[in-house]
Amino acid sequence: MKDIEEAPSFCIPADNIFCSNCSWQDGTCYNGECEGLHLSVDERKRHAKWLAPEHQHVIIAAGPERSGSTWLFNAVRLILKHAHIPYDPYWITTLTTDKLQQRKQHAHGRYVVIKTHCWSDGWDTKEANHIFLTHRDLSGVVASYRRVGWAFNIPDSYVQEHQQWRDVADQDVAYENIMNTPEAQLHMLSQALNVTGKVNVADVNKELQSLKPANRGAPDPVSKLWPNHYSATVQKKHEEGCTPLPQAEQGVSTTSASKQSGNENLKKRFPEYYSQYGYD
Repeated sequence: MKDIEEAPSFCIPADNIFCSNCSWQDGTCYNGECEGLHLSVDERKRHAKWLAPEHQHVIIAAGPERSGSTWLFNAVRLILKHAHIPYDPYWITTLTTDKLQQRKQHAHGRYVVIKTHCWSDGWDTKEANHIFLTHRDLSGVVASYRRVGWAFNIPDSYVQEHQQWRDVADQDVAYENIMNTPEAQLHMLSQALNVTGKVNVADVNKELQSLKPANRGAPDPVSKLWPNHYSATVQKKHEEGCTPLPQAEQGVSTTSASKQSGNENLKKRFPEYYSQYGYD
């Protein structure tokens, strides 16, 4: 391992750079919150063969938990991959100017793609060329929370921080559209990134649907997909192709009085959110 003091503050296993107490082992980072650069050696070599961008871009793939933000992150990085634009992808828990500047400097002109959930006042949004966001019917978020055992309700901060992202986002992608019309969403993102003539969105979508979550433990370090990330219904949909998502997976339930009551409670708590996205 290289001396930690000579290395960046984040690990880059493909370059044999590791942070202190690094949990990287056999191609997997066992720290699910690691903010290192996780690209394989082969991927790094492939990027080196591509023409360097004329201008470096910073792309933020944001969105609250269980809203499709991991799909968004992978969609952006695979669009760039298919367009042969070199990029450095990261997960960052809390964005700061220092973290962003370090990664921009280390990228040496490559695009920087960042996945994050929480809103942060620690950076200037003008530093980003693109801010993409996801949203979802909150009843679907609750159902997803319960499935993975994370929570049983939506905290106020979930919607408050989402609204802050919404105020600065260039594109706001609906989870329901991701599930039902993924190629249309990929085309929209390709247009925003100005690469529509360089990628085939059907090929990008095929690779997106082929991504598999880690079997256990920490998330896949490249795709950021956790074990149990997909419900059985969504996983089956990926395997069988693009068919409309069932209502239960969208968060729309007509079978349970208790669920209906919960949905009404969410609408009362967050009327602006429901109104602006047409979920009411």
